[in-house]
Amino acid sequence: MKHQRPTSERVYRDLTPDEQERIDRARAEAESSREAILTEGRVRKTALEAARREIARTVAALKAERQRLGLSLADVEARCGLKRSALSRLENDPNANPTLLTLQRYASALNMTLSISLERESLQPARTTDRPG
Repeated sequence: MKHQRPTSERVYRDLTPDEQERIDRARAEAESSREAILTEGRVRKTALEAARREIARTVAALKAERQRLGLSLADVEARCGLKRSALSRLENDPNANPTLLTLQRYASALNMTLSISLERESLQPARTTDRPG
């Protein structure tokens, strides 16, 4: 006997008045917050893009120092334990997203120190939101 996979069909039903009211309230709340949500998204996207540019600059500086020292990826692997393939991906992938520990290990293998700094972007007060994260 051949085993057949059970089939399922989507069941459509009318919403109860209470369900429809909850959906309508949620839609109205989302629409009233739309501009604030979009603005927050733009701010976060800008911050993410800036962080990615900084990571790319850091990785480029590490690669340039590695090459200046005449070290191969295998040499760096032996010094810090990061796999050669991971180092290659880090150096060549424009969307690389390394951890701070990875960057620190790479820097240490080149006798460098990874430093992190904070700078105020503007004179505007820090924003607070009622939403987490």
